[in-house]
Amino acid sequence: MTNATKYYIWLSLALGYSTPKCKALASIYPNITAFYQGGVMEWRLSGVLNDKDISALEATPVAKAYEVIARCNELGISIVSLDDPNYPEKLKDIYDPPAVLYMKGRLPDFERSLSIGIVGTRNATAYGKRTSHVLAGSLAKVGVIIISGGAVGIDSLSHTAALEVGGETLCVLGCGINYPYLMANARMRNTIAERGALISEYPPDYPPGKYTFPERNRIISGLSDGVLVIEAGAKSGSLITARNALEQNRDVFAVMGNITSPYSQGTNALIKDGAIPVTDYTDIISYYPQFRLEGDPDDIVEDIPTHKTDIDVSPDAVKVYHAVTAEPVHIDTITSAVKLPVNVVLQVLTELELEGLIKAEKGRMYRLV
Repeated sequence: MTNATKYYIWLSLALGYSTPKCKALASIYPNITAFYQGGVMEWRLSGVLNDKDISALEATPVAKAYEVIARCNELGISIVSLDDPNYPEKLKDIYDPPAVLYMKGRLPDFERSLSIGIVGTRNATAYGKRTSHVLAGSLAKVGVIIISGGAVGIDSLSHTAALEVGGETLCVLGCGINYPYLMANARMRNTIAERGALISEYPPDYPPGKYTFPERNRIISGLSDGVLVIEAGAKSGSLITARNALEQNRDVFAVMGNITSPYSQGTNALIKDGAIPVTDYTDIISYYPQFRLEGDPDDIVEDIPTHKTDIDVSPDAVKVYHAVTAEPVHIDTITSAVKLPVNVVLQVLTELELEGLIKAEKGRMYRLV
């Protein structure tokens, strides 16, 4: 924490947490203390603020910032402001970097380490879960920093996979670090704080709200060299992170999914729009030869089931077999895809299961093995 940190906290409390105006002021006033001490006349002369902003600054006593600092000291939360040499340069370079980062843990050396943001749906399918484990675990195993948002689904699965292999992971929260949000993940967050960092732009007890998660997404992408979207629906919040990544000149990667699954509509659309398709962790790291990566992920990678080419079954069974995917598919979807009578499809599914090629799941669902 620097001597001027209190004034950056004051700015964020008054102007808001995702405003680009804090960065603009920091570029004009290398010592933000001078801006504060200049008073209303100086604030007007800055050319950055409107009347509403100036009224907000006047109405926000700097004592509020001291209260935040005291609370952080009480909770063991460190504070990194825009003028701090520890503030990540790649995050500072985005249009609207946070004036302040609140943190439990430690920031890695982003200049020396490759960082990949991984995001996706909260309602991960079996395919999405396996893919998250494989890709996040493999990347972390070779030294890639995994960044995500700590939500249920793809976020938590990616954090956990990184932790399982002894990797480093950062969790960017959409609320204050001390706020009791999603307590089922409290143990995971504590482990992340020990092996990486919990990060938020919000003061310790700040609650989540309608806009905090979309605002948080720009930090995930801003800290990342590239963003990987594993599963996302057509209106998923993960697509906001992908859009932020493009605006911040970051790479966007996506995992193609089942074309009949609503949880793959967003990722498939990203690929059609130019996102880099990913089938293996090397598809990502090959884009970053400037980073030296070490380790062998083979001992933690589990294969994602794919279609075999040398199966000895009936022609109808071949049709049905190729309509089944690694993600469980309902029999109605299979029947519609192969255009065979349902009684024939049922008979063929039994044949394929006896051959050990597919597995029946609850709810008349089938998947590859």
